[in-house]
Amino acid sequence: MKKYNLIFLLFFIFYLNAERMELSIRYIGLPVVNVEMTDVNNTITVKAKATKIASIAAKMDNTYISHYSDNYLPNSYKKIIHQKDYHENRVTEYFRATKTAKKTSYINYDKNKVFPINSESRDFFSSLFYLRTVCDQPFGELYLDANSLIWKANYKNLGKELINTELGKLNAIKIKLTFQKISDKETENTDMLTNNLVTEEKSLIFWFSDDERHIPLKAKFMMKPFAVVWKLENYSE
Repeated sequence: MKKYNLIFLLFFIFYLNAERMELSIRYIGLPVVNVEMTDVNNTITVKAKATKIASIAAKMDNTYISHYSDNYLPNSYKKIIHQKDYHENRVTEYFRATKTAKKTSYINYDKNKVFPINSESRDFFSSLFYLRTVCDQPFGELYLDANSLIWKANYKNLGKELINTELGKLNAIKIKLTFQKISDKETENTDMLTNNLVTEEKSLIFWFSDDERHIPLKAKFMMKPFAVVWKLENYSE
């Protein structure tokens, strides 16, 4: 009996620390991608699938997995990409003592490589979760590994707004991100979800809930002619 009580306790603790978000990515008001994002046991898992409307033009069924340590610094980042004309299955391991990372592809071995990183480089999703912890600050910077390149992101607190969400009207902290490419190599094309989110020409704006959770309620990617909007549809913990 004690054994089963211990198993139940461990199960409860494991899911007590779980966080789950469902988001909708919209373009000109139409839902094009559904995103499910979870943070469980120091692992961020993101699943992104094109809606029926978007699948007519481009199918997408992608998974991103980030295993992280303190301050959301990833130890490894895995991408499994299934798109219309592009497929990818690779993992990136980070070695912060030597400021290097190793990318291993399970589809195209010619893409295997070791490349430089900043000691605090994060993938896009671990950067998002880290940004939640510092969004109360007036400004700051963070570093990203975007397609094997070092990028610097400057963030600025633009104040607070009352916005409409699926959770009701909520006070939100508005953060603007601008990017600077540190590496001198050309940017590679990759999956549709993250390919253009980090660019020097465009900014990215987030709205986080103005409470201790700092839930990502909304995001807007300022591309032309129309912005791409991420909106929270459901949240649980």
